[in-house]
Amino acid sequence: MKMLEIYREVVEEYLAIPVIVGQKTKSEKFAGAVDTYSIEAMMKDGRAVQAGTSHYMGTNFAKAFEIQYLSRNNVLELAYTTSWGVSTRLIGALIMVHGDDRGLVLPPKVAPTQVVMIPIGPPKTRDAVVGRADELFTELKKAGVRVKMDDRSDVRPGWKFNEYEMRGVPIRLEIGPRDMENGVCVLVSRITGEKKVVEQANLVEEIQAMLTQIQVDLLERARTFMSDNFYSVDTLDEMKELMENKRGFTLAGWCGSEACEDKVREVTGATSRNIPFQPAEEKHTCLACGEQAEHTVVFARAY
Repeated sequence: MKMLEIYREVVEEYLAIPVIVGQKTKSEKFAGAVDTYSIEAMMKDGRAVQAGTSHYMGTNFAKAFEIQYLSRNNVLELAYTTSWGVSTRLIGALIMVHGDDRGLVLPPKVAPTQVVMIPIGPPKTRDAVVGRADELFTELKKAGVRVKMDDRSDVRPGWKFNEYEMRGVPIRLEIGPRDMENGVCVLVSRITGEKKVVEQANLVEEIQAMLTQIQVDLLERARTFMSDNFYSVDTLDEMKELMENKRGFTLAGWCGSEACEDKVREVTGATSRNIPFQPAEEKHTCLACGEQAEHTVVFARAY
């Protein structure tokens, strides 16, 4: 449970991807495990990605591999083991949850470059502008901001703007000769495209505040998307219609029978993702057989 919470924290608070935390059904748990727990994330096409898992193995693997320890009573005992992991699929999830038609969108906490500085202006003012940009670059670097300067003279500013939008850099900083004279620069948010003129004297504070806000906004935007595409159903026919005409997750009751779980998969193409610890509501009837539900389950088509 500790590792499951660590995964939730990393995925939500760093990758800005909301997840559903819960326990896998018997048919979906890891082979040989006593219990499997997971965090499930929704992609922009409504499909699920199993973003991380944590397994309690009991003594099953200890028996198979003779994993023993000497107890306080000087007796060899079988070890109780766990297994947990995330994989590079999280990179794919990050791209699919936040990306748009212009390219990547990277949360500031994990973006390799948080700010890209682009000096603008004619050749006659270039040296002065680049010189001032270098000074601001040093200030940001000292403050711990992951900043990059693109002062190439053979590439037009518009081309640079498009390149760094495609790469998902959270903030673009523009500075030209007039900005330098006025002691200001322009910040552009990757997620909104909004331009903000800020005083150079307050640049570090403005950048840090903007990075924090972008991180918050990305998570809230993804949460809103998940909420808007999360449905409650009572019958298999309802779920089938949703899966055929809309995208997203469904919450439904399940009696605990593998036959009913298999029927859901056959009819809708959706699998049980997990039994959430904190479902939005409790379901009382199995969607497949109509009998009393033992669990409230999240179902979705998945990668």
